[in-house]
Amino acid sequence: MPENEAKRCFMRSLSYWSHKTLESNMSLRHNSYTVGLMKPRQDTTPPPEITFLTQDEVRRLFAVITSKRDRALFQLAYHHGLRASEVSLLQREDVHEKQGRIYIPRVKGSIAKTYPLQPEDVRLVRAYLRTREDDSPYLLISTRGIPLERRSYWDLMQKYGQVADIPKPKRRFHALRHAIAVHLLDAGADVAFVQDRLGHANIQNTMVYMRYTTVTRDAQTRHLFASHKIV
Repeated sequence: MPENEAKRCFMRSLSYWSHKTLESNMSLRHNSYTVGLMKPRQDTTPPPEITFLTQDEVRRLFAVITSKRDRALFQLAYHHGLRASEVSLLQREDVHEKQGRIYIPRVKGSIAKTYPLQPEDVRLVRAYLRTREDDSPYLLISTRGIPLERRSYWDLMQKYGQVADIPKPKRRFHALRHAIAVHLLDAGADVAFVQDRLGHANIQNTMVYMRYTTVTRDAQTRHLFASHKIV
């Protein structure tokens, strides 16, 4: 190959690879810039909206319940974040009045365990059990002597929710479970405590409630930034 032609081939090759290197560097720079300002993907599924009762709505709801069974039922469901099916699983032997504790069965892969009972919970359960003359092992039963069916919880929430002037979209029994989670966070509980209270096996299921309260986050922020270790 003539010397001039060889030189031209060399220069052309050098120019080509220089151009490729420049393209690669520009691509890296562009990608780095893009990652730094990354926006959520438009097709990302948003977290589900949570329907829960406010503290005032819970007070109004409880105030209109006169039935001893229903008063105990709603109080336990709220304080322990019970699903309807978990209420139906409760048995008399799950309540240990002297120790002030209750065994909570869980469904949907949640963790069952024993929890402390509030004094008001013990009083309400005791008052209801005094009205019972049956030998059913279940703690809360229907007029037919069997655990309540899912439809019964819906009917009760509609009935009492209307009297208490609870907004229609919130007249769901499951709203009590969501309510205690948000209210505990409002009271200053950490996420781990709420996770344990609801029986969540995965703390990610509990983290969704953090979107509805800033009380705990604000308190932690004030505490941490008051430290001498933060400049």
